[in-house]
Amino acid sequence: MGRNFFILFCLAAFSCFGTDLFDEMSLEEKVGQVLMVHVLGDETSEEAKRLVQGVKVGGIIYYNWANGLTPPLQVKKLSTGLQELARKNRSGLPLLIAADQEGGIVARLQEGFSIFPGNRALAATGDADLAEKAAFAMGEELRAVGVNMNLAPVVDVNCNPRNPVIGVRSFGGDAETVAAFGKKALDGYKQAQMIATLKHFPGHGDVGVDSHEDLPVVYKSQKELEKVELFPFAALALEAEAIMTAHLLVPALDPQHCSTLSQKTLNYLRETIGFQGVIVSDSLVMKGVLTKCSSVDEAAIKALEAGCDLLILGGRLLTEDLQNVELTADDIERVHSSIVKAIKEGRLSEERLDQAVKRILALKKSSIKEAPFEDLSKTVRTKKYLALAEKIASSSLEVIEKYGGRISQLREKKVCVIAPSLLQDVLSKSSFLDIGKSTDVYFFKGLNPSDAEIEAAKKEAEFADVVLICSYNAWKSPSAIELTTSLLEMDKPSIVLVVRDPLDSSLFPQADLIIQSFSPTLPSMQAMYDRLIKK
Repeated sequence: MGRNFFILFCLAAFSCFGTDLFDEMSLEEKVGQVLMVHVLGDETSEEAKRLVQGVKVGGIIYYNWANGLTPPLQVKKLSTGLQELARKNRSGLPLLIAADQEGGIVARLQEGFSIFPGNRALAATGDADLAEKAAFAMGEELRAVGVNMNLAPVVDVNCNPRNPVIGVRSFGGDAETVAAFGKKALDGYKQAQMIATLKHFPGHGDVGVDSHEDLPVVYKSQKELEKVELFPFAALALEAEAIMTAHLLVPALDPQHCSTLSQKTLNYLRETIGFQGVIVSDSLVMKGVLTKCSSVDEAAIKALEAGCDLLILGGRLLTEDLQNVELTADDIERVHSSIVKAIKEGRLSEERLDQAVKRILALKKSSIKEAPFEDLSKTVRTKKYLALAEKIASSSLEVIEKYGGRISQLREKKVCVIAPSLLQDVLSKSSFLDIGKSTDVYFFKGLNPSDAEIEAAKKEAEFADVVLICSYNAWKSPSAIELTTSLLEMDKPSIVLVVRDPLDSSLFPQADLIIQSFSPTLPSMQAMYDRLIKK
């Protein structure tokens, strides 16, 4: 009954995609279609009804903090409820329901879903077919719970090892490798009937600032950009249905405007590269774009005017006092009204709006497919997908041995594990807390240990036979470097697990053994454990 209802609902929605649908839409309905917003709650609510049936938004973006997103059945019920609201609109247009499910450190759907290592780990396997298989698996799981658009894959070329925002989210620092793995990921999503989104155009890989917090600037010539940052987009644009912008200032393309707000930059994507799909803005509540705009309303108008088709208004705004504040339904209604007003007053052309809406309608018509069978156990977190994640994790490990002979037979040793508290959950789910004959564990808060925590860690390790340290982007934190260095100076057999950016490996040459996983996910942690136990 449930499956038949969902198929009937999808058919009813699609029956409204007539040739004259666009002509029947009001200005207000068309503006609604270009907005993708978040809703609060793990089930449909009055706020959701207000946004879907009042504002008539074209899309919803999911976040853990807003929607729970566990277990899978909850996500499916939420998706079904939201689409039911959309079906009752005059147009009957289905919603684009999106999530950032990149794998690795950015995965909105986790509990109850298959957890995959991220892009850098995939590239470390040297097997691009694994990227296709992982994308297919993630796409299948997303579609099973009603998500029809993934804001992935990341095809930024991470040519700056100190990149504060991309790092292991990228397939690496070589443009051809990124393009090759990105192509396979697109193939996987296509097979899963999942709308994929290349990001972040024109390339977020060589920045020193996080665009969530400020506006990064990329100082490269156009020729240099075309060899590196732009290369994956040029190679893959004709196979992609959507491309997301980056909030960057790239003077070689436009010396004045942030890429999301730059007609010159987006014209390059359309005319030089030849992309004719949907251009999606990165979230317009990010500081990187708001440094050039007086409000989110202004950012939305300018982004649409520049050439963005779908405007993401989801996520949390980082305010001056570093507090996260999300947009409310009132805010979305205000932004919607501001765009309508800009068109009525002639500041923004309705022709530009029409171009965006037609692309969105075409995407919905061609790419939103019916939901699969209701039995989620046949699609989500299957043995096959868990085995795939394990294979990727084990194949991606890179081992650096200096005095590996000092590390052996850990099951017979007293081991002290030192790690940041954000790894406590994943370590507890792995076998690491039982790695030695006896295992002591010390977790320090955050990623910047205090002097007292450094001393406590040393005391904890004092009587250990082997010290095992988890390094999570220590390169960003002098105190994290100090903690690991002070533990290594105790001259005990030592293991450093580099679970995120590989730059950490170069910081600790005195370690007996370093294992890089490029991913702090459970499959990667377990793979490192398995590798150590074999020594």
